[in-house]
Amino acid sequence: MTRNTIDFSLAPRRKQPEQGDMLKDMSSGDGSNAAAVDPPRSAEAKTLLPRLPEEERLRNSARRAAEQQETRRRLKNLKRMKERNVRFYVNVPLEQDVKARLLRAAHENDIRMTVIMQAAIDTYLQDNGY
Repeated sequence: MTRNTIDFSLAPRRKQPEQGDMLKDMSSGDGSNAAAVDPPRSAEAKTLLPRLPEEERLRNSARRAAEQQETRRRLKNLKRMKERNVRFYVNVPLEQDVKARLLRAAHENDIRMTVIMQAAIDTYLQDNGY
C-alpha cells in the first residue's frame, strides 16, 4: 500500500505589522507618503465650498429628519394595509376529536390544517349562497 503524496513548498507567512508600527513607519518616513495622502489645500479650494451657518445646518438636519420619519411612517402604514388585505385571522375553538381528525387529514394529505379549514369555510359559504 503506497501513499500518493504531492510535495509542494509553502511560502512563509508575512508578519502582520501592528497598529503602532504602522504609525511609526508613517511618521519616520521622508514625507513623500504624507504629501501623497493629504495634499495641501489652497485658499481657492477653500472658497469653492462655503460652510453653511450653524442655524441653517440645524434647520436642514431637522427638516431631513422629519422627512425621513414621515417616510418611515408611510411605509409602515403601507405594509400594514397590505397585511390587512392579505389575511384575516379567525380563532376557532375546536373539540378534541375534530382537532384530531383535522390533524390526521392534514398529515395524510401532506397539506396544512389552515388550507383544509379555508377550503371548508369557502365550501360552506358557497353552498349557503354567500
